[in-house]
Amino acid sequence: MIFEIFAEKNENDKKVFYYDNMKNILSDDTGFVYEYPNPKTNPNAKKTIPFDKNNPLKKSKTVDTVKIQLGLSCNYSCDYCSQKFVERPTETSKKDIDSFMAMLDTLDITEETGLKVEFWGGEPLVYWKTLKPLAEAFKDKYAHWEKQKVRFSMVTNGSLLTREICSWLLYMGFNIGLSHDGPGQHVRGPDPFDDPEKKKIILEFYKIMKSLNRMSFNSMMNNKNTSRKAIYEWFVELTGDPDVNVGEGGFIDAYDEDGANSSLDSLEEHFDYRRNSFNDIFSTEGKINFGLTFQKIDSFTDSVLNHVEADYVGQKCGMDDENTIAVDLKGNIVTCQNVSVKETSKNGESHLGGNLNDYDNVELKSVTHWMNRANCKDCPVLHICKGSCMYLDGKYWDITCNNAYSDNIPLFALSIEKITQGYVPVTIKGDGLPLERQDIWGTVYEHQEREKKKVIPIKVVSEKVIVIDDVEVYSKSRVET
Repeated sequence: MIFEIFAEKNENDKKVFYYDNMKNILSDDTGFVYEYPNPKTNPNAKKTIPFDKNNPLKKSKTVDTVKIQLGLSCNYSCDYCSQKFVERPTETSKKDIDSFMAMLDTLDITEETGLKVEFWGGEPLVYWKTLKPLAEAFKDKYAHWEKQKVRFSMVTNGSLLTREICSWLLYMGFNIGLSHDGPGQHVRGPDPFDDPEKKKIILEFYKIMKSLNRMSFNSMMNNKNTSRKAIYEWFVELTGDPDVNVGEGGFIDAYDEDGANSSLDSLEEHFDYRRNSFNDIFSTEGKINFGLTFQKIDSFTDSVLNHVEADYVGQKCGMDDENTIAVDLKGNIVTCQNVSVKETSKNGESHLGGNLNDYDNVELKSVTHWMNRANCKDCPVLHICKGSCMYLDGKYWDITCNNAYSDNIPLFALSIEKITQGYVPVTIKGDGLPLERQDIWGTVYEHQEREKKKVIPIKVVSEKVIVIDDVEVYSKSRVET
């Protein structure tokens, strides 16, 4: 679709641009096309293949990224956790390691391609007695590689870190993302920095890992935590490091009612968030260290100037990549690390896609490609949003889509401002684009707030019911009306 963009440098300098989101071409009203002097084509780029439950997503035997779902148990029960209401599978243990490592021989994992192994929970350190020998088994299996070694990563809430664990993670070469929302942590859940000894251990670990560029604090945006600048400043104060690396930085997806309650609701909230998001980045000239956020801006800028067409846009999470799999220690291939073999996707299909022992027949019916969504092809921020979560559907998809638009349109505007040397988009018009999406900052048109539906109070109950490796963990949450 071709969008008409009205932008301005100031009150006396306004201009009209045209953006074709399928061809990814930006031009002005004189016909001038913005592009690099010699636009480059990535010779390794692959066209994306649409999928849905009728045309399932397939996986290649050539795998370079393995996301291991150790289990969904966690010692925290955070408000907007994507796994909060997911049916818990049978717990795996270190007894499963030998058979799992043998099943990997089904795959074509080579030194030339390399291998990244991500360890996921729940909280992965709940499974410390499994995680440690499992990672060491990977290291031993591919110890003969000379050009590169297996790369390890993990996202943790940090509450179970000890000096012993930190030393091991350092030695094994892990990259660590510590999930924490800075000033908004009270909304998310408990705060490991409330414990002075734990705070000391984490900050000592951060100092070492930061020197190796192997650790970030990963924060998510929600309706009570809307300022990247405030989050950055909180972590600077915590660490004393003005170059502190803040990861993630996107607005949450609404996987359930708790996620919906943490989402942007009114038009006023959407417009406020967009304006604040733009100003947080623009006014600080980008000096707030949200790496992935700036990577999105730079990546979109480059893709426009190189005219990278929409046919090459993959999904946000990367789980549509045929060379990336999510698997548990029983060899079950699942949609992604946030689900279980027992859970049904929002489209009614199982998240279980097959098993390593029958890999040729693995197919994921639980997901929908952005090309098969109703409005993705007609969205100006497609190249930044990348279809959002590919297994959401129904009302949770609608809420997530609205969150994603308001999260990505400021990044779109920042990129256009950069490409055009100072023109900030004010409105963007396209067939079928809702008025509240056309009016980027909510400053041009009058908007009528949608009538809010009556909210029936619900009580979400989370209980610590089991112990894994001496750690008390929560069961699947339930709703009591």
